[in-house]
Amino acid sequence: MIPPRFLRAVNNARPHGAHRYDLFGPKIGRRLTLFGRLALDLWVRLESDPHVVTYCERPLCIPDAKPPRVVDFWVRTHNGEKLCLVLRTAEATSAGQGGPLFPAFQSWSRASSLQLQMIHPKELDDPRALRENRIMMLRYLAGSHALPVEKLTPGVITACSDGTTLADLERQFAAADPMLVRSAAFRLVLDGQVRCPTLALEPLGPRTRLERP
Repeated sequence: MIPPRFLRAVNNARPHGAHRYDLFGPKIGRRLTLFGRLALDLWVRLESDPHVVTYCERPLCIPDAKPPRVVDFWVRTHNGEKLCLVLRTAEATSAGQGGPLFPAFQSWSRASSLQLQMIHPKELDDPRALRENRIMMLRYLAGSHALPVEKLTPGVITACSDGTTLADLERQFAAADPMLVRSAAFRLVLDGQVRCPTLALEPLGPRTRLERP
C-alpha cells in the first residue's frame, strides 16, 4: 500500500465560534478533531464513500492566504488524490462571480498531481435521514474497530444475496453479539458491497432491508 502523503493535521487551533467534534475515523484508524458543521458533513461523506481509500484532515495551509486558510481534507481515492476545500461565504461569492481563488495554490496542486476540489456549502446538504443513518453506522464501526467484525462479513454478504433485514441477520447470527452483526452489515453498506434501499428515507432499525447491489 502507498503510504499516505499526509498523516496529521498541521493546525489544531479552534476557529473562533466553531463547534469542536472529537471523532474516530474508521478508514484511518485513529482519532481526529474537526471544527464546524461543514467539516463534519464532509467527513461523513468521505467515510461513507466506498471510493475513498484514506484521508487526512487539515493537511496543509494555503501559502500567503489572508486571512490564513487551511485545506479541509487531503483525500486518496482509487483514481488519484485531491485536496478538498469547503468554501467560506466570501469565497463562494467570489467563485460565483467568476473570480479566481488561490491561483498560485491551484498551480502548485496541479504540479503535485493533486486535484483541488472546491466545495460550495450547499453541496453538503444531504437529506437528514441519510446523514443521521451514516453517522449511526460510523458510530458502530468506531465502537467495533478493535473487534473481529471481519469474521462475520462473508456470512452477512451471503445472507444479503436474496435480501434480508437487520432483525433477520441478528436472528441468523444469534451466537454473535448483535453489535458485531450490525457493525459487519454497516461496514458492508459503507463499502458498497451491500445496499440499503431506504438509507436516505427512514431511520435505521430492525426492519431495515439490506440486499446485494
